[in-house]
Amino acid sequence: MELTDFVTENRESEIGKDVIAIPENARPEFYRLFDIVRTTFLEENFSNLLRNSEALSDVYTKVEEEVIKLLMLDDLSMPIGLHRFLGNPQNQLIRGLFDPLFDLLRGKTNVEAFAAEASRSIENAFTDLYQLGYGKWVVLSLVKLLECNKCFHISLRQPSFKEMVKRLPTHREPVPLPSESQHLSFEQERMPILVVPDFIVYSPKVGAYIAVRSGFKSATLIADDINERNEWYTFDSIREKSGPASLKFDFAVYIAGHPEDLALIADSRIVLRPDLIIECIEQKNRHEDELENARLCHDILKPKLGTYIVSQEPAPQDVRGKPGADIHVLTVGLNQSKLSPIINVLANYKN
Repeated sequence: MELTDFVTENRESEIGKDVIAIPENARPEFYRLFDIVRTTFLEENFSNLLRNSEALSDVYTKVEEEVIKLLMLDDLSMPIGLHRFLGNPQNQLIRGLFDPLFDLLRGKTNVEAFAAEASRSIENAFTDLYQLGYGKWVVLSLVKLLECNKCFHISLRQPSFKEMVKRLPTHREPVPLPSESQHLSFEQERMPILVVPDFIVYSPKVGAYIAVRSGFKSATLIADDINERNEWYTFDSIREKSGPASLKFDFAVYIAGHPEDLALIADSRIVLRPDLIIECIEQKNRHEDELENARLCHDILKPKLGTYIVSQEPAPQDVRGKPGADIHVLTVGLNQSKLSPIINVLANYKN
């Protein structure tokens, strides 16, 4: 291996179980060879995962640029690991090989153990990041196809330590109003005081404001001013219906004539009824589980326009034939035009 030959031949370099010493002038060449080893392992053992990741990266990068231009955004943010994956899948997938390869060079492990650990790292990173990235591509594709031209953001204050560790049942938190923004973000607070949309956009095609929220959780505080025009469920009633099952969805979509009507998605007691739920499936072997989860969410939250399961690959026949009322399975792949049933149902909706 060129990398070990380089270390051996470079007498000032020393890599052992208790020491790592690489002279500054040798580091560029050392890390160039180090990265070649990681990249070669990925390409030789997981070429299909890399190919799929790069295909998603290509379409995602294009739609992100289109949405930034459409909404006149300064930037679009998301968790850093996902951002790196969608921008350069190869570099992100090999990040987890850094320590295992150093352990191999230091003699702390053998080639077989390195290969096993490196394989687990790549497979786990791909599974997590591709699923998240595919969902982001779907949502931004909808923003583009709905011809949205304004973006709104809701700023929450940072909770105190006391609020983070203990719910305060007597405290009432004002709901912040949406403000027009040049920043679209998929990043969320881990323990929000209130649950608000990831973002709100205005669509002339729908003639209304559309809010998108990823994930399902309750907040730590109670909202002070609940919009009585909206329809709410209590978390107690949801838990009674879902039992021990974990209720989750990829994206919930909400529509209103005014952005302030979409400012609150949930507090510690209640959650807003969605207009539409989107579940994204990127792996063939996940259809049955995701269909069951979609049915559970659909039956409990009763989205007004139904639930759409957006699939990367064709669903098995036994799944396509039994989604249930108002649950629709769309085989989309990476083709935006196949999202048209969702666009049509949103564009024709009268709130």
